[in-house]
Amino acid sequence: MTDLPIVNKVNPAAVRSKYAHFLGCVMPAKMPWAESAIMKTLPGLGIDLEYLPKSGCCPRAGVWISVDRRVWLTLASYNLLQAESAGRDVLVSCNGCYVTLYEANKVLKENPEDLAMVNQYLAAAGKHYEADIRIRHLLEVLYEEVGIERIRREAKKIHIRVAIHPGCHMRIFEDGHLVRYFTELTEALVDEVVPYDCERMCCGLQCNLADREFATYDRAKRKFDSVKAQNVDALVLVCAGCYDQFERASKTLKETDGYDFDVPVIHLAELLAISYGLRPDDIGMRYMRTAPVDTLIEKLETSVQ
Repeated sequence: MTDLPIVNKVNPAAVRSKYAHFLGCVMPAKMPWAESAIMKTLPGLGIDLEYLPKSGCCPRAGVWISVDRRVWLTLASYNLLQAESAGRDVLVSCNGCYVTLYEANKVLKENPEDLAMVNQYLAAAGKHYEADIRIRHLLEVLYEEVGIERIRREAKKIHIRVAIHPGCHMRIFEDGHLVRYFTELTEALVDEVVPYDCERMCCGLQCNLADREFATYDRAKRKFDSVKAQNVDALVLVCAGCYDQFERASKTLKETDGYDFDVPVIHLAELLAISYGLRPDDIGMRYMRTAPVDTLIEKLETSVQ
């Protein structure tokens, strides 16, 4: 399909940064194709990437900050100290996990009393955290370190039309750079990114804590309706939490109302992998999907120029 070399071993001469990949809870359980796409593609782009061993839940900031701030900071720091011990920064490929780990690390860097408190708890497990690493979103690594111009130059354009779902947590920064990175990276990989009415609307995941029906019908289904109206080939995201919500909602809607959301929901990393020469079956793309992907896979296998 392409003569661009894709390998899952790092070329030492091309290494830009060393990262530990934090998968979170949902990706390895429900999105193995996204995990595979990242781990097989980024090393060939000069990113020295390893798994973050023995990691636990991020844990979700939207829940734990209000329940017990100490638990949030301690569990987050337990994940981060493992990367720190290995001399690596942390790469996160889920918006929700990114917000948790980025915010916790920021608190611990800026507040010595919080760091001291956390290390008192960690000491019981023989651990210590210095808060001396960076937390980087997959989008930041691709856009800034691999380089958007390199991706525009090298990636083979996929001839499909897609909609994007940035999600709430991608808007963490006032300058909006994550949303801009997401949009430009997607535009570099496909023919067209199609706007739709509910693009800024949340997936509804957090709403489940208060009203599951609202989360399903007034958030997920409204977004589904808007996306379906555009007749796109896929809905692209970079958040395991949003994927989990869309999968849950689409299943509920089909079982209760006979509503069929037949637009494949895919991770940006899958498009990147295909653009750089991997085949859909190389990353297990056709498995464990709620919406059927066979038609999309046919297009992906034949539409890369």
